[in-house]
Amino acid sequence: MRFGHSPLPAPLRRARLSVSAIFFVHGAVFASWAARVPSVEDELRLSAGVLGLVLAGPGLGALAGSQAGGVLVHRLGSRATSALAPVGLSVPLGLIPAADSAWELLALLVLFGAADGCTSVAMNAQAVAVQSRYGRTVMNSMHAVRSIGAVAGGLAGAATAGVGLTLTTQFVLTAVLLGVVSAFAAAGLQPDEEGREPRAKNGEAAPLTEPPPTETPPTETPPTETPPTETPPTETPPTEAPLTEERSVPLGPDHGARPGAGSRTLVLLLTVMTFLAALVEDAPASWSGVYLRESGAGAALAAAGYAAFSAGGVVTRLLNDRLVNRLGWVRLIRTGTLCCAAALAAALLLGRPVVMLAALVVAGAGISAVFPGAFTAAGALPRPALAMGQIGFAGNLGWLLVSPLIGGLATLVGLPAALGVLVLASVIIALLAPVTAPGTAPVTASGTPRQRGERRSTRRGGRT
Repeated sequence: MRFGHSPLPAPLRRARLSVSAIFFVHGAVFASWAARVPSVEDELRLSAGVLGLVLAGPGLGALAGSQAGGVLVHRLGSRATSALAPVGLSVPLGLIPAADSAWELLALLVLFGAADGCTSVAMNAQAVAVQSRYGRTVMNSMHAVRSIGAVAGGLAGAATAGVGLTLTTQFVLTAVLLGVVSAFAAAGLQPDEEGREPRAKNGEAAPLTEPPPTETPPTETPPTETPPTETPPTETPPTEAPLTEERSVPLGPDHGARPGAGSRTLVLLLTVMTFLAALVEDAPASWSGVYLRESGAGAALAAAGYAAFSAGGVVTRLLNDRLVNRLGWVRLIRTGTLCCAAALAAALLLGRPVVMLAALVVAGAGISAVFPGAFTAAGALPRPALAMGQIGFAGNLGWLLVSPLIGGLATLVGLPAALGVLVLASVIIALLAPVTAPGTAPVTASGTPRQRGERRSTRRGGRT
């Protein structure tokens, strides 16, 4: 994928490969653990309810780890944090087989989640530094690499389960290999300051230096041209009436001029959407293998559940930009989540492992556009940083609650009925899809909606 006509410097290309390697490790480490959850459950003889509480450990740790990651990146920079955090992520993975009780496993999973949250913040911050030197968005491809890492980790876990490799051998081997990859990748990372310097060389900073010279000549001409420009003030009163009408249209909640109740309502709806999306995205990591095994699947097929879900997400993330340009955020999210709901509902009703495996692929593809769409919509709000913070917290909260929620329901009504929550969540997301509509972009200073080009620039500023 080419990002410009001029050849990119070798250190910049190496930096992108290094950050992509960190993304790969981040996905592969967690998938390696998720693929062997059924085996850990058997070795410790955990009930569904206890397993649900234990599996909340990574989500609990991620809430603290993401906050710690922000502080570390602020104080040490994204390069140092990105170099250390993935190594710290591999250590708890290698220690998981040493847990002799549910409480020891919970403690390790909390550390595991904290390292995961810290790594996520650091690698995204380093990706922004590299992206600023490219001058174009590269975040989507990096997140696709993370999904590829999740597929690789899940398949590796399924393969080791199929050949009868012990948990200790697999987790220690995986931790060492991924730790070595992280150490080599750290050599190509760049300081945050270097991510800003090339912007002046690429010409993006040139407009910042041009205003001072351009301001001096025009300042002399405006005094002479002020009399002719008195006519627009006479036209402004008529434009105020349409402006009030536009704010009563569905565009109103997202208007950036004033952070009123409409904006707060939109933030609330976006946080609900991301919370539900986190339930759908994170449940397969913990419960797909357990469900497949209870449905009669072998150890290898049960371990492939999360890999199948991640595979669906990889394809969609690689095509996501083109799909958004073709369909728009609303249609893409609505269609994807309805397909997700239909596939999961059919698989739960039929109860066949092969059908559930195919449904997980569809679910991974259908739900993968929700988070990018929500962050894009938040970026157009009056206070985008606060809105994105709330959305990120909602996602981590969903990750924290999904395991005990499904585990508790499974104890009461059985696992298939408990997983029906994911179907309901997907349908609600489809109903909430209009809150991500690009047409709800804030108005400009003149009171007119942003043009298409401006909306596209907003999308580029959003997440991956």
